[in-house]
Amino acid sequence: MSKKSLLVYNICGIKKDNTDIYPFFMNAIRNQYKNFNGELRTIVSGCRMRKNTMSTLKKQFPEFDYIHVSDNLTVNITFNNAILKSVQKYGEFDNYTYIAADALIEQDNAIEEMTNNMLNNKNIGMYSAQIDQDNCYAYGLKLGGGRHIIDDERARYEMFKDGNDYIVPVGRACAAHVNMYSNDLFKFYARCCPDIFASYCTESIFTFVVSAIQKHWVICKDYCIKHYPSLDGPSCGFDPEKYKIENPKTGAYDHSFTGESIMPIFENEYARSIGIGYEECAGIVMHDPSQFDSNNFCINSELKEYIKNNLYLAKNKFNYNNIACEIL
Repeated sequence: MSKKSLLVYNICGIKKDNTDIYPFFMNAIRNQYKNFNGELRTIVSGCRMRKNTMSTLKKQFPEFDYIHVSDNLTVNITFNNAILKSVQKYGEFDNYTYIAADALIEQDNAIEEMTNNMLNNKNIGMYSAQIDQDNCYAYGLKLGGGRHIIDDERARYEMFKDGNDYIVPVGRACAAHVNMYSNDLFKFYARCCPDIFASYCTESIFTFVVSAIQKHWVICKDYCIKHYPSLDGPSCGFDPEKYKIENPKTGAYDHSFTGESIMPIFENEYARSIGIGYEECAGIVMHDPSQFDSNNFCINSELKEYIKNNLYLAKNKFNYNNIACEIL
């Protein structure tokens, strides 16, 4: 099967200097090339890195591309920017994979098999590897009651007890540290990751993003990444913990990149009528299940346009062409 896949390894130097640690994770990415039958490319996307980080990494991994962003931006935006720049250089890919700085892909055939699965199942719009810790399976997916109030081990059993990959139901969510996006999703929304957020809660809208274009968010039963939480720190340039303290009524869920409230996007009558939900794990905005069929697909054509126009930044609010970045 001829295929073409892009991996984006996302790092940030705002709070910490992890120059000597990144190669541990990057070597695991390099190992994906051993079993990949097709064209596999990797771009290391760095935001406000230390002076010698990118050049040091490039010497050790010269086969990878590198892009350094000097603006204070979210990882959602820098990830999208790396994809856009790669597509300009190489053309479109079959899929685009977000890899967090602290995510270790231990199985050398993970990207090969996940790419094949996505290409063989056109209903997959987003495909996530499992996470060994900090996954929010019990809380976000509302699974795992039993031995503990929050029991991620039990949740994982419930997800895969039938021997298949897990389709995330509409409105549910979990952490996604290695997340593959289909080219169909990229082409429709013109970007992969929704970028209105300054910090948390992006995953809470993933099921709506995919369902609106008749696709699923799927978690892979066969591959689990090892997670080293907070290697670079969460949302470093936007200090979500400080924001939560200063905004106790809304916490992190109303923390937008533009500084405007996110809530009018989700709470207006029209948005509710077409099925949108937001941060449902905390009961913030619950979706209307009548707008989705038994396959978890949206039954109206308005939701996808609404998401495209509201959950992805409009050019008059943020222009990707104006990002201060350097391709090394």
